[in-house]
Amino acid sequence: MKKRLKIISPLWTIMKVSGIHLFLMFIATAYSYAHTTSAQELLTQRVSIRVEQKQIREVLSTLEASTRVKFVYSVQLLPVDRKVTLRMENRPLSEVLETIFSPDHISYKLIRNKVVLKKMERAAADIQIIEPANALASLGRAIDRTLTGVVKDETGAGLPGVNIAIKGTTSGTSTDVEGRFSLSIPNDDVTLVFSFVGYTAQEIRPGVQSALQVTLAADTRALEEVVVVGYGTVKRQDFTGSVASMKLENSPMAMLPSMNALETLKGSLPGLDVGASNTAGGQPTVQIRGQNSINGNNDPLIVLDGVIFLGSLADINPADIASFDVLKDATSAAAYGSRSANGVIAITTKRGKAGKPVITLNSSTGFQTWQRRPEMMKGEEWLSVVNARNKYTEGSTNWLKPGEIANRDAGRETNWLDETTRTGVIQTYQAAVSGASEKVNYYLSTSYDGNRGIVKGDQFKRISVLGKVKTEITKWLELGVDGSFSKRDYSGIAANIGEAQTMSPYGVMYRDDQGNLEKYPYTQSAVNPLWGIEDGTRDNRDNLYNYRLNTNALITVPWVEGLTYRVNFLNNVNKNERGTFTHENFYVQEGEGLDRYSPAVIQGFLTNATGNLERSGVTSWVLDNIINYKNNFGKHGIDLTLVATRDNQKATYMNVTGNNYAANGNTALGLDGLHKATVQRVDLTGVPTGQDMSVFQRSNIGYLARVNYSFDDKYFFTGSFRRDGASVFGANNKFANFMAAGVAWKVTSEEFLRNFQQLNNLKVKFSFGQNGSQGVEPYGTLSTIANAAGGGVRYQWANTPGAIYYGLYQNTLGNADLGWEKTTSWNAGFESAWFRNRVIFDVDAYFGATTDQIFTRSIPVMTGFKTIKTSMGQVNNRGIEITLRTVNYQDKDLTWGTSFTFWQNRNKLVKLYGEDKNGDGQDDDDIANNLFIGHPLGSIFGYEQIGIVQENDAEYIALTGAAPGAPKYRDIDGTPGISATDRKVLGYSKENFRLNMSNTVSYKNFDLYVLVSGIFGGGNWYKKNNSAAYLTAGTGRFNDNMTSKPYWTPENQSNEFPSAYFAGDGRFLGLQSRTFVRIQDATLSYRLKPEWLSKIRMNSAKVFVSGRNLATFTKWFGGDPETGTPVRENTFPVPSTYSIGANISF
Repeated sequence: MKKRLKIISPLWTIMKVSGIHLFLMFIATAYSYAHTTSAQELLTQRVSIRVEQKQIREVLSTLEASTRVKFVYSVQLLPVDRKVTLRMENRPLSEVLETIFSPDHISYKLIRNKVVLKKMERAAADIQIIEPANALASLGRAIDRTLTGVVKDETGAGLPGVNIAIKGTTSGTSTDVEGRFSLSIPNDDVTLVFSFVGYTAQEIRPGVQSALQVTLAADTRALEEVVVVGYGTVKRQDFTGSVASMKLENSPMAMLPSMNALETLKGSLPGLDVGASNTAGGQPTVQIRGQNSINGNNDPLIVLDGVIFLGSLADINPADIASFDVLKDATSAAAYGSRSANGVIAITTKRGKAGKPVITLNSSTGFQTWQRRPEMMKGEEWLSVVNARNKYTEGSTNWLKPGEIANRDAGRETNWLDETTRTGVIQTYQAAVSGASEKVNYYLSTSYDGNRGIVKGDQFKRISVLGKVKTEITKWLELGVDGSFSKRDYSGIAANIGEAQTMSPYGVMYRDDQGNLEKYPYTQSAVNPLWGIEDGTRDNRDNLYNYRLNTNALITVPWVEGLTYRVNFLNNVNKNERGTFTHENFYVQEGEGLDRYSPAVIQGFLTNATGNLERSGVTSWVLDNIINYKNNFGKHGIDLTLVATRDNQKATYMNVTGNNYAANGNTALGLDGLHKATVQRVDLTGVPTGQDMSVFQRSNIGYLARVNYSFDDKYFFTGSFRRDGASVFGANNKFANFMAAGVAWKVTSEEFLRNFQQLNNLKVKFSFGQNGSQGVEPYGTLSTIANAAGGGVRYQWANTPGAIYYGLYQNTLGNADLGWEKTTSWNAGFESAWFRNRVIFDVDAYFGATTDQIFTRSIPVMTGFKTIKTSMGQVNNRGIEITLRTVNYQDKDLTWGTSFTFWQNRNKLVKLYGEDKNGDGQDDDDIANNLFIGHPLGSIFGYEQIGIVQENDAEYIALTGAAPGAPKYRDIDGTPGISATDRKVLGYSKENFRLNMSNTVSYKNFDLYVLVSGIFGGGNWYKKNNSAAYLTAGTGRFNDNMTSKPYWTPENQSNEFPSAYFAGDGRFLGLQSRTFVRIQDATLSYRLKPEWLSKIRMNSAKVFVSGRNLATFTKWFGGDPETGTPVRENTFPVPSTYSIGANISF
């Protein structure tokens, strides 16, 4: 029976969860109290400053960075452009301020951590004396009346120091410490200009009013967001493409327990699909706007600090990241041409800030649990089910092994999941020092991360170091260097939890009281899931090293304003070392005693000991030459970029194996003793080399021209052209051209919307272009040769027996026309801000077509080959993305903001092999590879279950041979019985849409962040794929949570669950929906008050608790609904993680 997806319940769950968290937030913060900052402590703090002929405004910025105060002033009334020279060491802040401002008669006052600067009233000696001849003229400017009022910010707090000027005159005043003012105006027709640093100026005509209340909005131009695009940056408001950004530095996401940088993005940005991470230190999958390629790479390109990153994201410590920019459409990613069809993730790492050096310490530790843990059966329940499954006599025990019988008689049972899992531990520690002076900017950090996974033996360790220095050599030359090192260790041997779910609860875990494991707990077909993990019979080594060095130079051409030249050179080295050593490869049978380790047995162990060690490395470099010209000409703005880039990768691989250590003894055992093996690996040529080596190399070259043009801050255009060449493609198709263009219109800059005050920003945009993807490995387009021994080709000389020689033969057919997978796409949308930027509403819709998919297809055998790689097929991708961000409430103590993201993506296979063998007028499906024309990738194909065969289904039983209690399937083709032609596409593994909601609440020094995510639609089988209509044998002795369901019996003729004989088959529940709602992330932090910290010379301190994957609401019967994993597979669980930590800076 087909079930309709209901989404009301998950949506209601989101509302309930959000309401509960908001309620808890108010309860948790109800007892916090206010504490005003001590003015004396702030003004007496000691500072050191050295400046030479710097403007006062620059000096104030430097002081703000090194102290805990904010300077408030009016640029119209204060001489902030005057240059000063200061050399003061360890002096009180008050003394520094007096030195700066005393010549200009400027006073200062501290109000709520803000230093308000104001022009002092002039003394009587400075008052201008009006001569009688000018008295009449003076009377012409007689004051008619006094206007009073108050100026506030958007939270309702008074703004001190706001400049109020009568337009067209030099008359004016400024607000007092409470934001109040009094001003004499000559008439009712004057226009008042209210201006304040960091706020948008307002012009108001008071008319006949005697009192005004003015609210100044934050100046969005001053806080304008800049996004990272290819080989440069651009203001978001000028951008014509689609980009999603997230600032990680100092955000709630930075406090989440994460081993991988991608985990911090999960659920936060529309269109970005970050998969689940379920192993210690595991790297989740990531896609931008769905799957474009059928067989090729669908990973986005990673750009780190402006340069293509050829390493692994697992080498980047999340604590070193400042922000992410995800480039999603053709215009955004076109700068990277041939490798940007899957989008681009641009990562910017932290850098120093102006002022004295800052030392930061970040640490957190926590634990992990298995959220959706399967329930294992008890012993007697398991006996009953196994008898039913195998059609044994009820209550039969004669098939149990002796060890199982002994345990059953003694009342001993083993929960194998308990034995193979544990409470995980996660910990992160980072120390960093950073700072910036007038000419040098630096950031240095080191960190350690560790994760002991939920599954025993699963573990991860990482140490990393990052250093960044940038220095201004002259006014026209700037040099920079970034270097990093990381080591990742995955050397643990994880238990097999798939085996754990098949074990007999009466199985023998240990063969003696000394903790020696039994390899075969009850049968040689089931190996102890802890074998090789806790018994010392296996060693494992899995270490990965990354070295990265990026040098760059920026030349500002002094004689051409706006012209710069930048050169980047990146060198990246990855080295991997993996190996496994098995101390024994000959095992005693069940039932043998403690004499298993007799000298004879040990000799057998040494004879059969074996080891394998592989070492691989990738050395790569990237060279970018970038010329940029940026300037404004009246209403015209131009930003022109020219790029020439090259990169190269060289990979090496070596594998060494050895076995039989009988001649060398125990001292030779281990991965570092492979050279002492009596016998090395013998390859197919019969030569005992024991080694396997390979080398490959690939190179790319590219040229880019891009222009960003704006007119009158209303109309924007972006156009780019890139030509790329890649060594991996065929001789006839190594180069390709990629073009993109985008336009945008800032509607709110038009006159007809200037008076519509509710709408602060509205920009509509459209982009179109083409990007590429390299879906082939090095030498994949060439004809290759192989050792003839592997292909069975040999030559016999003379008639001497055994005189056989092996030669070389061609084993693949090359294709010189094999080229790029190309994605042609468009994006249309709008960005809007409402009600003084309290509501942000953005929408993007897109469509893309990826052609020339790279396939291995069959060819006529008369060619001498069976297959060839070729370009064919087309996949279309379409979707919509919606973002809504609101500031729900804001005052001086409390701020509450909410963010909603919705996105839907659906792809469709349009073309495949171009064959129509069945004559239906369209391309044939490829059922073997699960590819169906007109359907999405990841379609689920099989038999449609309509119930359970009952005893009275005589006709169905006669036609199909099914037994009562078996799954019942729909007859689609109309022919008698159930056959392969009765299968159809039943659904899709990909979700229908995703919906996320986050709430951020700040109350005084408390900050709360909660993210609730949901995936709606999509399906999978509970167990195995529905590949055949019926089982031909019983399902064995599997022990898993499924069997707790009320399976069909003649006495309980269920129409939902089949009989136990069929219960191990994945079809018994049919296709299951993976819809779920999850409390994904939560953090609660407290910022210690500055007056507490100043006593111990600490700049800031924050303590927090956080959690990830906290609760999941779903009807999915299997493991984690996000991964869609069935039960009874060796799939690691997605953990729930809880942590506590602190961030401190000095």
